Amino acid sequence: MTALLILFLTAIAVLFAGLTKRSLLQPLSLFGTLLALGATGYDLFGPGFGWGMEYASMFRFMPFAHAFSGVAILATVLIIILSGWGFRNLNSTLGDHYGLILFSLTGALILFSFTNLTMLFLGIEILSIPLYVLAGSRRDDLTSNEAALKYFLMGSFATGILLFGMALIYGATASFDLGTISRVIGNGDQMPGMLKVGILIMIMGLSFKVSAVPFHFWAPDVYQGSPNLITAFMATVVKTAGFAAFYRLFAIAFPGAEGFWSVPVALVAALTMTVANITAIFQQDFKRMMAYSSISHAGYLLLAVLAIGTEGADRALLFYTLTYSLATICAFGAFIIVAEQTGNSSFEAFNGLGKKQPLVALVLTLSMLSLAGIPPLAGFFGKYFLFTAAFAKYPWLIVLAVINSAISIYYYFKIIIAMYFNREDSQEASLEIPAGVRLAVLVGLALIAWLTLAPGSVYGLI
Repeated sequence: MTALLILFLTAIAVLFAGLTKRSLLQPLSLFGTLLALGATGYDLFGPGFGWGMEYASMFRFMPFAHAFSGVAILATVLIIILSGWGFRNLNSTLGDHYGLILFSLTGALILFSFTNLTMLFLGIEILSIPLYVLAGSRRDDLTSNEAALKYFLMGSFATGILLFGMALIYGATASFDLGTISRVIGNGDQMPGMLKVGILIMIMGLSFKVSAVPFHFWAPDVYQGSPNLITAFMATVVKTAGFAAFYRLFAIAFPGAEGFWSVPVALVAALTMTVANITAIFQQDFKRMMAYSSISHAGYLLLAVLAIGTEGADRALLFYTLTYSLATICAFGAFIIVAEQTGNSSFEAFNGLGKKQPLVALVLTLSMLSLAGIPPLAGFFGKYFLFTAAFAKYPWLIVLAVINSAISIYYYFKIIIAMYFNREDSQEASLEIPAGVRLAVLVGLALIAWLTLAPGSVYGLI
């Protein structure tokens, strides 16, 4: 709760500061997020302060909530550091950008701690509404306008589906409280049809939010059309929040109905990882490739939901979202350097980058290898923990996930091959590496190295 209040107050302060003190916006946003990260760390590692605190039967702050809050806030800190370069051309709207990002992060923190369906709805809306605006913040860019419109329409559609599912669940259980719903379901032997339909509709709505197949069609266009840093925020913070909410809802409210909902979730997971990886092979634009990469990782992350009740499922989800977020932000940091100085986001923009700017090429190489799950990088341990947690229940799905991981190596390596083996088309000067971008990607790489060398330091947090 402390971190949530800090972020909310910081967002308000940033909006007011944007009216007069533009130079203070990034430092103020960074200070607020670092303070919130410190508060989260104290709650997680301190003498039990804040553990189990409950507010009006709406929130419950346990290690799960604190740990995932730390992942989301850390990702936002790195994005704010990157924003010194990524937002450099913004003038009157700079304060709006920082404020909306912080409000969206506040919604993510609600999704890590809700114990009531009304707070799930509120958290999703606070997370999503600022991003509808940010996706279309480049008002003179038609692709950005298209991204905002598609995101808004599909997001509104998903929200309507979620509300319909919540209404059916309330009609069947007479409660929005997750614990009460779980007690009504019991062992799931006598679930009414209304409740079953409500659970299926909730799966559909949440699948829209996490861009799982077949509810993923909005993601590639939105990722491609949105500003680069907003795309990075969607791919990391929004993805983390969506899956934490997915896991929390089904682990607390629907564990007794697992025999019913596990089959559709398993089918969605199988479709998601397979369709996304195959489609990613044919992409030639970096952001569209990362969009399909993000969708494929949604398929892997659904394995954690399927592993509910298995020892280590929540820890595997935490570790995977952290390693995925760090690698994705590092990849976007390198991409921003290339795309915003060459004006090209296709794979051709990376030709010869290994010679022209070795540091940027190294950052992107390590990011791609980690996302692919190549040992011994942290991404490999993320997949190992996740696959191990789900293997006892779904061995066939883990075999499919391993095959899909092998497929993903192909399109990740297309970037690496372009950087080191393809000739650059023009003899341009070496790319400039802004100090903020350098700091963010080096911090990200340092954290990936730490997770590679000591994966148990995070895996054992919750």
